[in-house]
Amino acid sequence: MYITLQSIKRNLGLFNLELEDIILGSIFGLFFTILFLLHLYTSAIIVISLGVLALIPMDFSKCNRMYKIFILFTKFLTKNKNYYFYIN
Repeated sequence: MYITLQSIKRNLGLFNLELEDIILGSIFGLFFTILFLLHLYTSAIIVISLGVLALIPMDFSKCNRMYKIFILFTKFLTKNKNYYFYIN
């Protein structure tokens, strides 16, 4: 009898949260609190909205959170691309 694991990463139970997700959520929460205390309410709402949007779970690829897909997309856009033009 074998015991199999779903993934090597450590899941923390609720919504399959990982430690990176909790750290990112706390950073967005800290920015929200600071902006709210400075009476910059519109900016605080935008920051917390981006934080919630970044933590949406996705079944699109192995990157299971939206912020990981954002990082993949920006790496693709900023990657050095070489274009070759051939005339036959």
